[in-house]
Amino acid sequence: MKLGCFGCFALVVLVLAVLVVTGGVLFVSANILRSPDVRPVSFSRADGYAAQQKLYELVLRQAGRSSRKDPITLTEREVNAFLSRHLAEAAGVPLSPLTVRLDEDHLFTQGQTPLRNLFQGPPFAYLLPYIPDKRLDQPVWVSVRARISIDAPAGAATGYGMVTVTEFVLGRQPLNSFLLYVMLGPSGAGLFRWPVPGVVESIRIQSGQAIIRTR
Repeated sequence: MKLGCFGCFALVVLVLAVLVVTGGVLFVSANILRSPDVRPVSFSRADGYAAQQKLYELVLRQAGRSSRKDPITLTEREVNAFLSRHLAEAAGVPLSPLTVRLDEDHLFTQGQTPLRNLFQGPPFAYLLPYIPDKRLDQPVWVSVRARISIDAPAGAATGYGMVTVTEFVLGRQPLNSFLLYVMLGPSGAGLFRWPVPGVVESIRIQSGQAIIRTR
């Protein structure tokens, strides 16, 4: 009996949560569908190739095939070229067009994606059958400001890059940054935590560039 009562209570809480979320989405939908100010970063195929070569140097250092110790610097153009091609593979959230700005200690990312791509974690995923496809397929702008840190213990073969979201905006509607983690759920894990060679010691974001230091 106790288990049955608990189950009923959990169901009621879930239904209320869905109603609150649905009401919240409808309430802010006008701002969600508005376009923010976007300053695209131009790049070329050469920038993408340069980024790959620099990142391959990390693999060489990890394998002991390079004795270089100098910092590896990625320009803003190179970061945009690399992420525009590989972000969807890592995070499972295609953003096109994609713009990444490197500010002091932060990166600022903006991109468009259909709304359904953001409704991946519970309770948002439960809403999909009740929202018209036309609304779910509506492209929305996602703007994220975040910090990057490295968790790579000395001597470990693999470390992890960690992304901490500090600002989250849908369209022109600011939302709590924690909501992005909830919306994407487990499927967004590749966006917030990704493997890096253990030789990587730190990544520092400066204006217009990312500096990778190795051991």
